[in-house]
Amino acid sequence: MRRIIRFTAALMGIALLVGLTAESLGQDAQQRKGFSVTISEPANQEIVFGKTRIVADVKISDPKLVERVEFMIGTEVIFIDHEPPYECFYDFGEESRSWIVRVVAYHVEGVTVSDASITRKLKFATIERVNRVILWVSATNKQDEFVTDLTIDDFKISENNETQKVLDFYHENRPITMAIVIDTSGSMKDKIASVHTAAGAFVETLREDDRALIIDFDENVFLIQDLTGDHELLKTAIESTEPIGATAIYDAIHASYRKIGNIAGRKAIVILSDGEDTSSQFAFKRVLEEAKSNNTLIYSIALGGGASGARKDVLREFAEVTGGKFYVVKKVNDLAAAYERIAEELRKQYYLSYSTTNADWDGRWIKLKVESSRPGVKIRARRGYFAVRASSL
Repeated sequence: MRRIIRFTAALMGIALLVGLTAESLGQDAQQRKGFSVTISEPANQEIVFGKTRIVADVKISDPKLVERVEFMIGTEVIFIDHEPPYECFYDFGEESRSWIVRVVAYHVEGVTVSDASITRKLKFATIERVNRVILWVSATNKQDEFVTDLTIDDFKISENNETQKVLDFYHENRPITMAIVIDTSGSMKDKIASVHTAAGAFVETLREDDRALIIDFDENVFLIQDLTGDHELLKTAIESTEPIGATAIYDAIHASYRKIGNIAGRKAIVILSDGEDTSSQFAFKRVLEEAKSNNTLIYSIALGGGASGARKDVLREFAEVTGGKFYVVKKVNDLAAAYERIAEELRKQYYLSYSTTNADWDGRWIKLKVESSRPGVKIRARRGYFAVRASSL
C-alpha cells in the first residue's frame, strides 16, 4: 500500500492553538449555516519574517453576505477587508518569533466566524557543543575525480577570513542517516519507472549500519517508509510511488528535516524533482534558513532538459549552501549515474572539526571557507553556520 504515513499536522510541526477563546474555535454549525473562514497563509507553525501575505479563505453560500473580514496580530487589528480576495500584508520584522495570527469574518446578520494560526520561532541547530564546528568535506581534482589521500596539513579553514586550526581529521567511514525524497507530481508520469529503478539501485549502496527513509511529494508530502536499514522495505516503498498532482519541493525538504534534522552524526537529503515548486506552504527563504542552520548535506537532482531558471537556482542553492552537490540530468536514462556519483561521494568524504575563535554568539551567519593547499584540488563544504550556542536551544 503506497503512502503509508502522511505528514499530518502534528508531523509538520503544527501545534494546537492554546489560550484562544471559545469563539475562536467556531460557532454553532446551525447558526453559521456553512459560513466559515480559514487562514491559508501563513500556515500554522510556519516561520515568518519580513513582509508576508496573510490570506483568509471564506466559505459562504452567497459572498454578498460577508460584511467584512478583520485581520489581527495578537489582539491588534491590522487590516479590514470588505471584498474578496480577503488578504493583506504585514511586516513581521527581520527576526522570526512566535505570533498569533487571527482572522474574523462578519456575516451581515451578525454571525462571526474566526480562525487562528501560530507562527514558529526559528530554532537554530548548532553545529557542535563547546564551540566545536564539524564539517564533512569532499575533495576532487581537475578531472572531477575524488581525491582520497589528503592529510590534515592539506586543509585550510577560515571563518570570515580568519584562519582556524583543524583539531580532528579522518576519512569518514561511519554510518549515514539519509532521507531519499522523490517528486511524484503529475509531470513524472512518463519517468517514474526509470526513477524506481535508479533510486532502488541507490538503496543497494547503503551499508549495513546506514539508515534511510523514503518521502514522496506532489502537492502533499508523504512518509512512505520510516528510517530503516532494510533494503527491501526501502525499495518496495520507492516502487509504490505514483505520479499525480502538483509540486511541493520546499515542504518535502522541511519534512525531511523534521525527521532527521536532530539526529546526531552524518546526515544527507537526496532529492529528485523535475519541476518548479507550485504548492508548498513553506516558502523557499524559510526552508533555506532551515538548511543553513542544520548540518545536513543536500544532494539535489533536476531531472529533464528544461532544468533552468527558478527550479535550477533553488535546487542548486540548497545543495551548495549545505556542502552537497547539484546535478542536472537531461535524460531519465542517465539518472542512475547521478545516484551512483552521490553514493560514491558519501564513501569518500573527510571529517574535519575545529574549535572556533568566534566569541560572539549573537545568532549571526558565520561564513566558512575550506581550501586545500594541494594544487588542483577543489574542496566542497558547507558555507557557514549560525553563531548560536547549544544552550540557547
